[in-house]
Amino acid sequence: MKTLKIDEWLSFFKQYKHKKLFSLTDLSQLTGEHKSSLAVQLTRLVRASLVKRIAYGWYENPFAPPSQEEVAMILRYPSYLSMEYALSKQGILSQAVYTLTLITTKLPYTYKTEGATYEYHQINKNLFWGYKRAGMVQIAEAEKALLDLIYIRYAKNRGLNTTGLKSLLNDMDIGEFDFKKLHMYSKKFSPKTRKILTSLKI
Repeated sequence: MKTLKIDEWLSFFKQYKHKKLFSLTDLSQLTGEHKSSLAVQLTRLVRASLVKRIAYGWYENPFAPPSQEEVAMILRYPSYLSMEYALSKQGILSQAVYTLTLITTKLPYTYKTEGATYEYHQINKNLFWGYKRAGMVQIAEAEKALLDLIYIRYAKNRGLNTTGLKSLLNDMDIGEFDFKKLHMYSKKFSPKTRKILTSLKI
């Protein structure tokens, strides 16, 4: 296939405006072009500010830009929103949270983009559950978000005491938790996580 001109690229993205994010593999399959050729063309489009590169090998549709949460789903896959961000989004944590905190089975990493910071924390595959899906976005249930927070920030970090956690709880509407579910979920976590949860007396 011949190299696409700018107006042809714009027509292409309009044609697929139901799709917000494209991987290089997606684009190769849809256009029939080799990835190496596409990479050169897309670099030009990015430099011309016509297309935004979200991460290595990922591009957003200029006619249907993704939300930060949708971007979060592809930077580290699989992943789901959890911990402080999920608790704030669900109205339980009253503090404003600007960093998107996520759980993944992959290695931990922090991405800083032009518009947001994405903080990924690694968890064992047997703890990768307790989330719901809304469109392409996956977000933890409130009870799982709290347990992920306790496990990641405190149970795995031996040098950190729970003073900060207790302070954070003061900014939470704990009445929103399903306590039966919270304690049932906690049984699948480490003994230290359960011990910390018990010490919080919720």
